[in-house]
Amino acid sequence: MHLMMDDQGGNNAVTREYRKGNWTVNETMVLIEAKEMDYERRMKRSGDHSEGRNKPTELRWKWVEDYCWGKCCLRSQNQCNDKWDNLMRDYKKVREYQRKVAEREGNDSKQRSYWEMEKNERKEKNLPSNMLRQIYDRLEEVVEKKGAQTVAATAGGGGGSDPNITNLPYVMDRPMVSTFQPSLPPLLQHQLSAPIPAAIPLPLPQASPQLPPPPAPIIQPPPLSYAQPLPTIAQILIQVSIQTHQQREGEEVVAMAKAPVGLLTT
Repeated sequence: MHLMMDDQGGNNAVTREYRKGNWTVNETMVLIEAKEMDYERRMKRSGDHSEGRNKPTELRWKWVEDYCWGKCCLRSQNQCNDKWDNLMRDYKKVREYQRKVAEREGNDSKQRSYWEMEKNERKEKNLPSNMLRQIYDRLEEVVEKKGAQTVAATAGGGGGSDPNITNLPYVMDRPMVSTFQPSLPPLLQHQLSAPIPAAIPLPLPQASPQLPPPPAPIIQPPPLSYAQPLPTIAQILIQVSIQTHQQREGEEVVAMAKAPVGLLTT
């Protein structure tokens, strides 16, 4: 036994001797009943704001401890909390395994039910080795009842909602308008109090008339190159006469150059 001072309110302190060791089947059933009653109690009081919608976990487990002590289950709130966590962990493993077995029955599966296996076989499948059928059935009853109450409370809207579910903040449909108005001179107050005329829409700017495209620039043709005027017949005859005279003079010079020196002196 473990001795502990427990404050029951005020200055009255009561010494409780907590039991240690493994939990008996009767103690486990009392704990399950205490959790069931605690949930129903919190569901009924969840709509009462004076009771507080979200009490600390320590206070809730203190209520479970007191309930268990009233049923001769001499366990502390910490022991109850730890035992409940272990029960729910084992229950979920067995429930998931049983669900898979039920799904495979139509496929001619030879997988056996959890309740048909020995302890060593349960350990090989990573399952709890000592879950009793009566404890499992009682947990299943509490879990299903809790789920149905939660759904009903949620559908009812508001008062019976699960305190573990965080409520969403209320969203206002209209923006908040400040009612504070600073003091202004009378003239400005009169101007502000006067109705503001509706804004007159400005006339749309008229589209400028579309001008015809400018004419293409006139390209001046390049000047024609005129040929030299043809020479006249007289000019041709004079040119031929000059060329003939020059040719004769050239021939005479050549002949004189070829003649002997003696002939030139005579």
